[in-house]
Amino acid sequence: MEQGPGRRARGARLPLHMLDRPRLTEVFDRGHALTVVSGPAGGGKSVLLSQWAAVQDSRGIASVRLGFDENMTNEHLMLREILAQLVVQDLIADRSGARSTLRGFDSVRDPAYELGRLLGDLSRDCVIMIDNAERVDETSLLRRALDLLDAAPLLRIVVATRRSTVTRTLQILVSADVCVIGPAQLFFTPDEARSVVERLSVRTIPPHAIGEESALPLAARALGLALATQGAPVEIAAFEVRGLADALMAGLIGADAPPDFEEFLVRTAVPGAVTREIAERLGWPGGGDEHLERAELYGLGMWEPGDDGLAFVYTPLLREALVRRLDQRPIDVVAPIRRTVALWASEHGRHLEALTNAMRAKDFILASRLGRKSWFILSRSSPHDVETLLRRENPLVLARHPLLGMLLALVLLRLGQRLRAFAYFQGAALSLRRRGVDDDPVERFWMLSAKTLAERFAGQFRRSGATADLVVAAYGEMDAEQRAECTGFAALLLSNCGLSFLQLGRISDAVEVLELGMTIQVAHTVMILEDGVGLRMPDDDGGWYHCAATLAGAYALRGRLSDARRVLDEIDDADPPPAWRTEQFGILEQIAHAILAIAALDFDGARRRTDSIAHHLGTTELWPYLVCIQSEIELRGGHPAEASRSLTHALGRGVNSAVSEYGSSRLTVAQAMASLALGDQAAARRTVAELPADDAARTAVEAFIALLTHDDAHAFADAEVAQSESDPDLDRLCLVEVVSAAAAARLGKSGGSARAFSRAVAIMREEQSYGPLALFGSDVLREIRELCAPAEQEFLDSYLAQASTGCPFPALPPPVRLTSRELAVMRELRRTSSTEALAVALFVSPNTVKVQRRSAYRKLGASNREQALLRAAELGLLDE
Repeated sequence: MEQGPGRRARGARLPLHMLDRPRLTEVFDRGHALTVVSGPAGGGKSVLLSQWAAVQDSRGIASVRLGFDENMTNEHLMLREILAQLVVQDLIADRSGARSTLRGFDSVRDPAYELGRLLGDLSRDCVIMIDNAERVDETSLLRRALDLLDAAPLLRIVVATRRSTVTRTLQILVSADVCVIGPAQLFFTPDEARSVVERLSVRTIPPHAIGEESALPLAARALGLALATQGAPVEIAAFEVRGLADALMAGLIGADAPPDFEEFLVRTAVPGAVTREIAERLGWPGGGDEHLERAELYGLGMWEPGDDGLAFVYTPLLREALVRRLDQRPIDVVAPIRRTVALWASEHGRHLEALTNAMRAKDFILASRLGRKSWFILSRSSPHDVETLLRRENPLVLARHPLLGMLLALVLLRLGQRLRAFAYFQGAALSLRRRGVDDDPVERFWMLSAKTLAERFAGQFRRSGATADLVVAAYGEMDAEQRAECTGFAALLLSNCGLSFLQLGRISDAVEVLELGMTIQVAHTVMILEDGVGLRMPDDDGGWYHCAATLAGAYALRGRLSDARRVLDEIDDADPPPAWRTEQFGILEQIAHAILAIAALDFDGARRRTDSIAHHLGTTELWPYLVCIQSEIELRGGHPAEASRSLTHALGRGVNSAVSEYGSSRLTVAQAMASLALGDQAAARRTVAELPADDAARTAVEAFIALLTHDDAHAFADAEVAQSESDPDLDRLCLVEVVSAAAAARLGKSGGSARAFSRAVAIMREEQSYGPLALFGSDVLREIRELCAPAEQEFLDSYLAQASTGCPFPALPPPVRLTSRELAVMRELRRTSSTEALAVALFVSPNTVKVQRRSAYRKLGASNREQALLRAAELGLLDE
């Protein structure tokens, strides 16, 4: 034991900074499934957990230790950290499944369920220790712990909290195998307190010389430390007046402490954990090894392993006092320290800590830059904390620094508060208009992207597309250094532009910008396992995946199935986290898969794909495409009523957000096809008439309706018009080619029929699709077959061999054709029902009027004037 001048405080190294307490570790050893340690700050909870973890390691029982701090602020982050440590320690039998879940954990819909499922597959006994639980909702945390215990027989959980155990907590725990360690057990016995004081002060303390104040472990350490450094007793009552941590600091700086030790403690208390790197950045060459060793010997904290190696973590109460002392200094003194910590935290992936320190340094330019860099992670992992942090600032700060307002808006979107988010989006957009062209290009790129998103969410699709053009232009104007600065989020923002173009039906523009986004990949590994397998950050290549998923969906919606398959294969090769593929990122990927399944006549497979993303129906602007695919699946599966009902519900007032013109067009076509499948030709015509007269989709549907009603001349003519589209939807083009072939066959144009069907088959072979053929009855297809070349006959036979006998579109009755005199009578009936008045107006006898009226009624299937006029209006016969 070292003694002598200047060395007295190093005389006693306590195991884990504390005297062994077998009476408490014995309580842990009783094997309760859940143990709750409840006591005040400085009660030794963290040290007790560390001691017991060391004991479990020696027994071969795995332990997972974590605590709520600046980087773990909510239950979701806690669950992810548990899973990460389980994967690193190889405690889950399904290793590949655990790693896949971890990579996309931020997007998992039910993270507790996913973790519980994996915990049920533990390879050996495991203890999870959760410290500082007072920082979150204790009731929710305990319920979550009990759920995990139910799912995992080999699991035990220990929770340490400053909160007292209240009746509500006991009601939660009453039915479980729970043990509660309270303050009465945590406090030192007189012998334990005297032993700690003696070992720290290196002097003998008479029995009963220590009062009850030292029953708190931190108080005993403070007393021993004060005796060691000052050589004289300290008024322990001061602990109650000034707080334990402040009193500890007051008694800490003695003759043997270096002059800059207190300053070292104050500065290094700013980061959540102290590494040698951050200590060196804060002004201590060599990483402050001597000071960190002294802090360890004094019992001011403990070394804990982290992603970046060992880090020293101060006792929470002491750290609070140190930070409080720092913040009492002038802002020009505090700001450089917090800026340094902010940059260091950002480099090491501690994004919330980085943003927090930048804001507290009042360096809003740095905060904007850090928020711009990490907005995706922050919005997914710590949205509530970011909202609280930004809303504490003066609103003028957000107005002067619109990037921060935009960050708050994105966080609010994540929390589902669209109306509040839109106000911040608008404010930032107005600020952007006032800015000049010489602003930071990266900031302009980011701001315009957020504006694009805001306008699309507000249903302003044309504005969103125009702003997306500016985003793409801004990215094109960047130099290599500026592009490198935004590598982590550029692909995600370009995918946002692709979505805006898609909503306007600008498919070629969407394809171009999405392919550009797919050239940007992050591939940043943050953790390497022993077997060389890398775990990636939650947003690693998230932008690339979103571009790829959106591109696959855009291709599939345009009928370019071979291109969609190529992109989907690239996605499979990249192995994105499974959670991404069913969350908002993956909506268009699943839509693409569903369209491909429909093309292969695999309707059950298509339904599984849409079911996996159906929970997004009311939360995304992509809902029209999902609804259209769902209705098409029902339609082709022989359930037209279900298809019609799903469309009617989705279009109900207030059910979904605004719809773009392109989405509206697809919904209109889907409604018309559902009406046709139900045999309601008039409703189908009325619906499709809502589209512009020159719309190719309208012409295609009208040609199809004409074919079903045996109006072959009109079907052939409309199909010819639809085939002239410059950049056609290939699925729709196949439909009109088959319509043209069928109509030509009926009209005796065998050559035209063969050529049209040959063109359709060429496309379907290239796209590997039978989808267009499934819209026609086998009798129609057999009529075409007789006129086709052997290659087309072979393709048609392969379809007929696996197609169902039914057809979603029954043959409709031929169109109603009234003579010119019958039409004249019906039009005059709108004015009067008098036979004599009709005869006078038409210059014919009353008997002629009666004959023509009866004939018109019979053709219209009507028994009276009202029914006849209504039916004629539905068919458009009354138009002049």
